[in-house]
Amino acid sequence: MGFTPEERAKCRLVCTPIGNLSDMTQRALSALKEADIIFAEDTRTAAALLNHFAIRKPVKPYHKDNEPDAVKAVLRELASGRGIVLISEAGMPGISDPGGLLVCALLENNIPFEIVPGVNAAVLAAVASGLCKEGKFFFAGFIPHKGAEKTVQLFASIPYPIIFYESPHRVRESLKLLLKFFPPPVAVCRELTKIHEEIVYVSTTEDIDKLTVKGEFCLVVDNGGAGTQEDTGNINIKADALAGILAENSVSAKNIAYVLKKCGIKRNIAYLTAQFAVKNFLLHFR
Repeated sequence: MGFTPEERAKCRLVCTPIGNLSDMTQRALSALKEADIIFAEDTRTAAALLNHFAIRKPVKPYHKDNEPDAVKAVLRELASGRGIVLISEAGMPGISDPGGLLVCALLENNIPFEIVPGVNAAVLAAVASGLCKEGKFFFAGFIPHKGAEKTVQLFASIPYPIIFYESPHRVRESLKLLLKFFPPPVAVCRELTKIHEEIVYVSTTEDIDKLTVKGEFCLVVDNGGAGTQEDTGNINIKADALAGILAENSVSAKNIAYVLKKCGIKRNIAYLTAQFAVKNFLLHFR
């Protein structure tokens, strides 16, 4: 973009630890200390984090339910010359957490911003599960409450290991769905980076019933054999539905088109479908 470091520092999206506060980076701490205002998905969690590091800054809410208004508030503060930091409850804003709309608004208005990286649960789960043997995986985010089975069935056409996020309240239900459409086992990565971190593998409903359902979960399935030459002719997916789900999980049009092509969709249809899905998603949330 051609901005100086000082200009870039006016707006930062900062990744925070997903459980272990020792994973807080010096760069993230500097960003929080230099900010005039911190926008946070959960103000209570943000207060605990800031208190731990003895940082005193005003905190304003930025969550899924108020995101359009919060974006406008951020833009107003930036226009007034204030330095802004956005954090989610844990992890990276914009990845299964609010933040994507702000990035779109910043780009549209040619406002400089900076991403401050950190620990990512999906990447940890990909490595720790042992199922992503070739170093490739697809990140699917949370399974939606509505149309969960249809969504999982669509993802079953993607020929890569797939990583899902899930809460303790729905993890058993989601695991049963995954075992219905994906080959066992499913790697269940719980409380990554925390004291009670564990990784277990489930293949049956009996395995699911034995799970400890506390904390946050990453679920990893090895779907590397899907969509191979032998079964490509049997793939039956609705390209627009799959593209819409991917767009809702902040997947770019380019990557959506790539996935659709891997699922047997013709190249020109894949690109048109991907572009439409992303545009439709952005229009819906403006």
